[in-house]
Amino acid sequence: MYRNAEPFYAQGEIPAGSDAAKGFFFFGVPEGRCFSLTAAAYWGGDSGENYAMVVVPASQEVNDVAIDGTSGMVYLASPAKGGGNTASYQGEWVGDLLPNTNCKIPGPCSVVLASTNAANAAAFLSAAFGIMHDL
Repeated sequence: MYRNAEPFYAQGEIPAGSDAAKGFFFFGVPEGRCFSLTAAAYWGGDSGENYAMVVVPASQEVNDVAIDGTSGMVYLASPAKGGGNTASYQGEWVGDLLPNTNCKIPGPCSVVLASTNAANAAAFLSAAFGIMHDL
């Protein structure tokens, strides 16, 4: 059972023209809280680009920064494929996220979106819905 549970929704964007392997803030999980994911989708981007959702330790910068495993950043879901998706036709994140909705992200940390293989020609967006609750 979740303690002090609240519905949580986040929407983030990688802006058009951003460099590859750069993270952009999606949402944060405060200390003492945990985010339990219910659903996550994405849209936009360019057809030749791949995207990832990355967990970043609370001590790290989160906007327009290089994705670097040696600083504790961990891939949560990948790859999302860009192109052909609009807000009314969304792609579903793969990897450890879905269809398994038992994904729990304890805080303190941030989650960022990053293009993984090429500079971002078109804006890429993602949304997540779930429950923010006490650990």
